Amino acid sequence: MAHLFDNARDQTEDLHQPAPRARRWVPVAVAAGLALLGSASALLWHAWGGGLPALPSFMSVTAPGAAPAEVPDKTVGLKDFQAFQQQIATTVQSTAQLVAAQQAEIKRLADQVAALTAKIDTLQRPPASAQAAAPAPSPPPPPPAAARKRPAAPKQPPGISVGGAPLPPTPR
Repeated sequence: MAHLFDNARDQTEDLHQPAPRARRWVPVAVAAGLALLGSASALLWHAWGGGLPALPSFMSVTAPGAAPAEVPDKTVGLKDFQAFQQQIATTVQSTAQLVAAQQAEIKRLADQVAALTAKIDTLQRPPASAQAAAPAPSPPPPPPAAARKRPAAPKQPPGISVGGAPLPPTPR
């Protein structure tokens, strides 16, 4: 009964199991596949002239020995060239006019900013220095109540061009 509780493997068990079969077809199949792949690659290489096909993804911009694709020269007639030259001249002239108008507008705005700055500076001065700088004239007597005039409406500033087009001239 001792052999019933013995968990050790007996050497006689190994003799009853068949030996695993060697897979001899696997190396043969791998060798045949590699031979087929090599033959197909050699045939494709020969068919494409010893290089890759001219697909854009295979092309290199700086590939040595590769000639760049030449763009055929397009001949232009004298009339076409003169028409194009006239179109360019017109465009340059209109651009120059726009630049001159913008420069005049910028100068006008700069003058307005300078005038406003001067007014702000006079308003921000302390009252003592303002009185010392300019003597206070005596106030005129108030006009009679019946003879009072309505104050003139404030002058509207000229429009500002935001689209780049020149504005019509405004009276100053």
